[in-house]
Amino acid sequence: MTELTDSLPDRPLSTSEISALEAQHDDYGFAPVGFFPDLDVVAAFVVIINGDRGYSLGYDRNGDGWVVVESFEDSEDFAGVTDRLQEWMGDDWEEFEAAAGEPE
Repeated sequence: MTELTDSLPDRPLSTSEISALEAQHDDYGFAPVGFFPDLDVVAAFVVIINGDRGYSLGYDRNGDGWVVVESFEDSEDFAGVTDRLQEWMGDDWEEFEAAAGEPE
């Protein structure tokens, strides 16, 4: 997973970048979780590799960049994984979305 996180930019992704990642990796499936459609920002996503193993990744706005929040086996509850990732994101991202939507 280090290879993927090291290749990500030091910022949240756009939806087209998530699509490009999926196109580059035939054995990876991507599911945006922290998605702000009005801003075209993906701040967290889940990736499943070969249908066997999965990782939830989130963008840490406090300087750590992209981090692996959780690794899991495919047999685990996907809804629980996404819930925990959204919980990890916390209210900080809600404030981000609200601030980005305010006129200057």
